[in-house]
Amino acid sequence: MFFGSKSGPNPFSIKNVKSPKPVVTDHNLRNKILKQRFKAQKVPDNIDTIIIGSGIGGMSTAVLLGRAGHKVLVLEQHDQAGGCCHTFVEKGYEFDTGIHYVGKMMEGDMTRIYMDQLTEGQVVWEPLGEVFDTVTIGPIGKAKFYPMKSGSYEIFAKNLEEHFPTEKDAIAKFIGILKECRGAFMGVIIPKVIPKWVAKIAIKTGIYQLVMNKFMRITRKTVRGVLDELSQNEEFKAVASYIFGDMGVVPSELSMMGYGTLINHYIPGSFYPRGGTSEIAFQIIQVIEKYGGRVLVDAPVSEILISETGRAHGVRVKRSGGDVDLFAKRIISDAGILNTFKNLLPKEVAVKSPVYGLIGEPLQSSISFLTGFYGLDGSSQELGLPLGNVWSFLNADFEKDLTSFVKMSLDEAAESDIPLMFTSFPSAKDTAWNEKYPGKSVALVITLLPWQWFSQWESGKVKHRGDDYDQLKLSMGRHMWNQLVELYPQLEGKVSMGRHMWNQLVELYPQLEGKVSMGRHMWNQLVELYPQLEGKVSMGRHMWNQLVELYPQLEGKVSSMGRHMWNQLVELYPQLEGKVSMGRHMWNQLVELYPQLEGKVSMGRHMWNQLVELYPQLEGKMEYMDVGTPLSNKYYLGQPEGDMYGLHHSMARFLPEVSMELRPETGIPGLYLTGQDILTCGFSGAMHAGLLTASKY
Repeated sequence: MFFGSKSGPNPFSIKNVKSPKPVVTDHNLRNKILKQRFKAQKVPDNIDTIIIGSGIGGMSTAVLLGRAGHKVLVLEQHDQAGGCCHTFVEKGYEFDTGIHYVGKMMEGDMTRIYMDQLTEGQVVWEPLGEVFDTVTIGPIGKAKFYPMKSGSYEIFAKNLEEHFPTEKDAIAKFIGILKECRGAFMGVIIPKVIPKWVAKIAIKTGIYQLVMNKFMRITRKTVRGVLDELSQNEEFKAVASYIFGDMGVVPSELSMMGYGTLINHYIPGSFYPRGGTSEIAFQIIQVIEKYGGRVLVDAPVSEILISETGRAHGVRVKRSGGDVDLFAKRIISDAGILNTFKNLLPKEVAVKSPVYGLIGEPLQSSISFLTGFYGLDGSSQELGLPLGNVWSFLNADFEKDLTSFVKMSLDEAAESDIPLMFTSFPSAKDTAWNEKYPGKSVALVITLLPWQWFSQWESGKVKHRGDDYDQLKLSMGRHMWNQLVELYPQLEGKVSMGRHMWNQLVELYPQLEGKVSMGRHMWNQLVELYPQLEGKVSMGRHMWNQLVELYPQLEGKVSSMGRHMWNQLVELYPQLEGKVSMGRHMWNQLVELYPQLEGKVSMGRHMWNQLVELYPQLEGKMEYMDVGTPLSNKYYLGQPEGDMYGLHHSMARFLPEVSMELRPETGIPGLYLTGQDILTCGFSGAMHAGLLTASKY
């Protein structure tokens, strides 16, 4: 491959791809593949390569090396393999964590061909349809919707023209620039694949800049700068630059080349794996094992071991019963550049790499993020959930809003509307979902925010960081949900906050513990009379009824659990007429009665509130809610500051003198890199980085 030391067996063959088998839905069977805990006796003999991290970068490298005859061991610090491809199940709901759509997975595209080689054709990619994203711009309750269509440049452009008929010239020029970016991306790849000494000479003499003049010109322009030259229409410029969040950099700081490459990835079409994103890791691990490799989890690497001659020749796995040292001919890190050079290598070794000198400036961590996970009552079809994702902004000047938001104190932000929300409905995208979770659906809402807001709780243990932390993250999740319901009204009433609020109330008033029992019994009797009510109501309503018995002054202060269900109950119990207000602000009403609860549920709540504004059908449909903070990202994904995309995608990152150093070779004998940090962020970038790394052998 490329410029490796010697040619080995070709890892690619049409014979590798077979007809896909049905999706395995049994969690126990899946866990036997995805959750193989580390034990020293499970480690294969005579390992050729140890890979740190089981993200798509690490696993793709492992498959290619395995097929080329290498015995590979992949070590994952989390209790499940897959990195951002992993999913988790809570309270009967399954959530993905990082892969929300992937472009260019149509039959015949090189990206799909490569993926089929990695999975032996066992992952089925479902198209999201023509509308792959929807942009909403406007204040809560007054947002304007802009569906974004894929399929071709012509379809993409025509759709923009329908939204902005006076901007046809600007749109035509914008499409032209996107096409230029498509060819110019080779300017990022070439310095990584040619011998480094050749790249250095070409860059230093200016030959590279002369030959790649198109790349250099586009790379030095920002997205905002390009759009300002094309149009004065702020709404158009906002829609044209909406997807910047997929790189975690605002348009005024993001290279047009990087942004163009991103949009070009989705314009042909967007896809989602049948069975959910964990299907990717589930299938790839089986291919790795087929060639004698292993993927072991709960195996945090604490140190890369260096021999007396200065060669990386092993890793130290941290275990409660005593650390375990493992040795191999070479070590590949998929843990990220900052993790590798700041945490895994002795400093006296790390400084020998030219990459180390770039850390801090220009190489920094990308921004972090917060995710609201929402389990909904009702199928995606019943709730009318879209297959595509939703990017929501409070106004066209979203960069100003976001900049102001991240400069706020945490307390201020917790009570503020969320300026940017990315919403995904995985249950709508996965055609195998209804087989696994009938009558249920899920939503994820993500926003960008700084690590520093949550760093004060870093020393706490996961799920035991204290009441302030728990209340704060739930608060932000609720806010995001309410904003989503404003966009999709049909979600109203699909998430009952009763359970979550009850738990919080019990923490504040321990005497309430164990006071919820009779409501369940009454409901069971009611279901016997009306079987159609089975599964249609959460325990929140019953807990509320018992709370009212304890605190009669709360009577009439509860919001609806759904107009339809309430009407049925009133027919059975006429005395309930007028006892339940039909709003969705039960918590707000409770706070009026108990002011000390103020601020105890804010950031999670705000995210939900904004979601409800966009989708009113979500009102009252939430049955489960949790929130993942930057600390969650650090714990589960192993990112130093909970960062979203590893290294920050700054303008400098794409310059040839920096791009040349972000390559598999580290300058330290025996140590290589893979994953998104050596190419670009996202699933496809990390996956192709695996090809780049494997090519060096």
